[in-house]
Amino acid sequence: MTKTSERKQQVLQILHDNESEYISGQKLSDQLKVSRTTIWKYVKSLREQGYLIDSSSKLGYRLIKAPDILSPEEIKRDLETDVLGSEVIYYEQVESTNNLAEVKARKGAIEGTIIIAKEQVGGKGRLGREYFCPSEGVWFSVILRPDLKPTFASQLNFVAAVALARTIEQLTNLQPGIKWPNDILINQRKVSGILTEMNAEIDRVNYVILGLGINLNIEKAEFPEELIRKATSVKEEFGKEVSKLDFFLSLLHELEKEYVKLQEDGFGSVLQGWRDYNITLGKEVKVNNVREVLKGQAIDVDDEGALLIKLEDGTVERVIAGDVTLNTEYN
Repeated sequence: MTKTSERKQQVLQILHDNESEYISGQKLSDQLKVSRTTIWKYVKSLREQGYLIDSSSKLGYRLIKAPDILSPEEIKRDLETDVLGSEVIYYEQVESTNNLAEVKARKGAIEGTIIIAKEQVGGKGRLGREYFCPSEGVWFSVILRPDLKPTFASQLNFVAAVALARTIEQLTNLQPGIKWPNDILINQRKVSGILTEMNAEIDRVNYVILGLGINLNIEKAEFPEELIRKATSVKEEFGKEVSKLDFFLSLLHELEKEYVKLQEDGFGSVLQGWRDYNITLGKEVKVNNVREVLKGQAIDVDDEGALLIKLEDGTVERVIAGDVTLNTEYN
């Protein structure tokens, strides 16, 4: 975090701590050891972000209302994690947060660095598909440097899926389900996308970019026609808007908890949580893994996160990656 960002965050924190009263520009200036003109610039910048700040030449500044935005200042103020959010970088609009995170990871960005965008115009999903990412959603990428062998990096999909499902459940009492490996569905329609991209050597992971996109407060009418039957949002299912900031902070807390659990207790502990939400095992499924289409019963997940499918001839096929369709979707 730059010195300017740090000081602007300090100004915001002081205003938050004293919402019922005015704080003079001189007092802010003295506390931060900067000029009153500099304080005015910080306040101006906060106003441009959507903060409603009253000012009086005699009384100073008072925070009237904070916007529901995922700014570094708001996130850092209430963050309850040790690693995730160690650095937070926010953009109004980007092509893809995963692309930006990749660049920063190659340059040595510390683990837990988060890239957030209000809107993505070139968001990407699995297999290079485009992803619908309007401003009412939550779009971000996290840089992770796990102590994992490359063959086990896919376990991070399960970490993200469990954290996301649990967050939705805790904040809304909705009943999300996880379709292998990490699609979150509510009432059989998708509410999120998770994309992991890895940089690794033969025996170790250098870093993983974990990208998450959540249809949080998107109206049904906003979805493209081709997605209306397949996708939904938390707001549509819950019946009202959910605070972006509350959702994001809760998600980071759950994500770090599952990430620590993976590295300290192993994949089995994460998989146990995944099973609580899974809607794939025991079901008839169709899997398209580019090379072929398989049909059978999903019977289990192995230690590397691969899906085990029992085919009609009784043989068991191990699926590392592919699009899974439940029989309720293709029958």
